[in-house]
Amino acid sequence: MSIDTLYSFRRCPYAIRARWAILNCGKQVILREVSLKDKPQELTMVSKKSTVPVLITKEGKVIDESLNIIQWAIKNCNQMLNPDFNFNLKDSSIEKIINENDNSFKYHLDRYKYPSRYNNINVNEHHLKLNIILKKWNDKLSCFPNRSKRPWLIGNKESVADWAIWPFVRQYRSIDPRSFDCNNDLSFLKDWLNYYLNHDLFSILMKKNIFWTKHDQPIFFPDVLTRQNPINN
Repeated sequence: MSIDTLYSFRRCPYAIRARWAILNCGKQVILREVSLKDKPQELTMVSKKSTVPVLITKEGKVIDESLNIIQWAIKNCNQMLNPDFNFNLKDSSIEKIINENDNSFKYHLDRYKYPSRYNNINVNEHHLKLNIILKKWNDKLSCFPNRSKRPWLIGNKESVADWAIWPFVRQYRSIDPRSFDCNNDLSFLKDWLNYYLNHDLFSILMKKNIFWTKHDQPIFFPDVLTRQNPINN
């Protein structure tokens, strides 16, 4: 049976959001967990970027952008699409906030989390910039119009923006969990993030796997397809 193949790295936020979309859309792929320090030749041959995630569809198409993998998962969704979810990646508000995450937030996050990789880094300055963005996102959540429902980043529905951004907020939190959890200025953002961290599918999403070699038997993600609709809240 022909099946799609995903090169991934468990903790990479780009790979996490791609796997989250695959999982929520009822897709199943062959998972190849790679070491970023020792990338397999099979990955470097199919993608010039040689970064994860990379999806090779069963038709042989190579998709090496995480947002495009999300789009692919939605387009090929094996479950009923939830009308209370905004799947539109072309929505200008969604594009804007994802762009802020993938550029400004990620820029400062890398320099805050990995200062030894860069020259002349002021860690406190990058930390301050991150908190400004996080506070802005928290304020967006606090202004959610319907207080009887869970707040989301864009409009009154969960959207691709939420899927695309929460793995990066998770990575930020991992640097200093206690400080993040005790920050009262981010109360709405903490609740929003905890929805994903406590989700029934989170343990499946973050299951540990050994690094792939070409001699290994296929590992499927997820192990068993779920027929529930986890997009529902």
